[in-house]
Amino acid sequence: MAVEKILSSDDDNRVVAIHGPPGTGKTTVIAAAVSSFHLADHERFVWIAAQSNVAVKNIAEKLCDVGFHDFKILVSKDFHFDWYANRHEHLYGDILQARLIRSDDFCTDIVGAERQLLGARVLLCTLTMFSHPLITPYPRIAPVHTIIFDEASQIEVGDYIPVIHSFSLTLRKMVFIGDNKQYRLPCVIGDFISRNVYHGQLTTCHNVTGRKACRFIDVKGGSEAKQGHSWVNREEAMIVCHLARLYKDQDKSYRIITPYDAQRTAIEVGLKNANLHWENTVFNVDSFQGNEGDHIIVSVVRSRNVGFLQNDRRTNVMLTRCKQSMTICTSRTFMSSPKVSSTLIGRLAASLGPSAWIERRNVLNGNLS
Repeated sequence: MAVEKILSSDDDNRVVAIHGPPGTGKTTVIAAAVSSFHLADHERFVWIAAQSNVAVKNIAEKLCDVGFHDFKILVSKDFHFDWYANRHEHLYGDILQARLIRSDDFCTDIVGAERQLLGARVLLCTLTMFSHPLITPYPRIAPVHTIIFDEASQIEVGDYIPVIHSFSLTLRKMVFIGDNKQYRLPCVIGDFISRNVYHGQLTTCHNVTGRKACRFIDVKGGSEAKQGHSWVNREEAMIVCHLARLYKDQDKSYRIITPYDAQRTAIEVGLKNANLHWENTVFNVDSFQGNEGDHIIVSVVRSRNVGFLQNDRRTNVMLTRCKQSMTICTSRTFMSSPKVSSTLIGRLAASLGPSAWIERRNVLNGNLS
């Protein structure tokens, strides 16, 4: 029934919503529908979009499962590590690699873009890729006739508007596939985000229920400093590197996020000097949007002015990337100050209370309890 609705050209089915929790075959439905589209309508192009690279990769693998290989994947250069990692160990590693078009390889002319697409009528990308400044030739060659949105419930309503507006002349059908429950975030974070961002409408289902899934490190003495057009906090960078060492010793998979490029560079240098893995480990918030990691370390950087933290939407991205735990490096005094306490991250700190805080000296001594 779901596949039939996706394939239907009736006006009543120009907008289709398919709902179901993980394990109910939603990705299989996408693969079956795409294969059927390809056989039945040789003039129609299908774009498949999702909020995260993980979801796009899952769809690509499912297409391979059903023997469908006539697709291309438009992927940001910032996320190419997700596609290159362990590719030789994966059943479809080489197949997926051959279908990747990285954003730093995008062609600005029609002829070059057409050569890259090689006649593919199914294109996969994240939602943010539609806004990439160099994507223009690709929808001209492969018009956006049908868009299938996976992870639709993770996408804010306002984020659909630019896509719909940009392709209104060619768009014939939209399919929304998702679930009103979220399964990535530990409960303590997911429940907070639901209350404070989604008006309590997002239900959290996760096997990590303890409050220690989200903790704050009190980096006393850390101070923001202007560096070019960005900001850096050397003390926070040092603590982040200590955390990275502890996580490595515990065989924990981690990623590091910070709002500022200068801090990202400082942390990378610190990791490199400590002989820790630093490549594809540290990201600014915007480059990590749509991605996730088991354990996330956040470096807030600011200690006097709110800066980035006044933007709840981008802060929401920063706080919702972890699958197992998140540790936030900042100043407790700063978090409780009047100008920060009303921000999203300030409210998170207040909701978790004093027990969520770990002293800086404990981290230096290797104690995170």
